[in-house]
Amino acid sequence: MSRVTLIVCGIAILAAIMVPLQSVYDERYDRSMEDAADSLSFILDEFWASEADTMTIRGWEVLPSAEGSIEIEGHSLIVHLKNRSYRSLIPHEMERVVIGHGDVVTITKPDRADK
Repeated sequence: MSRVTLIVCGIAILAAIMVPLQSVYDERYDRSMEDAADSLSFILDEFWASEADTMTIRGWEVLPSAEGSIEIEGHSLIVHLKNRSYRSLIPHEMERVVIGHGDVVTITKPDRADK
């Protein structure tokens, strides 16, 4: 009887600890993905401010897993991962681009004469 009580109490203690730990993990995960979206936004901003005419983005270099994707449209950059989305704003309006984990996408600035 005492072994069963000890096991039940142990399971109850583990369950009580796991809930707050999962919450902390979720908060850190969300914060890191928000930082990733902001970093990508910063990289695009630096590209538009640079003298370069093209920039190549490789999905596997900027996404943490094959389950993720990046969607850029207008002034919005959204990182999708599993069932969550993390949004950041970009300064220059862009046409819709979707980048998967295995994709290589080249972004080209419009001709300077077109401006």
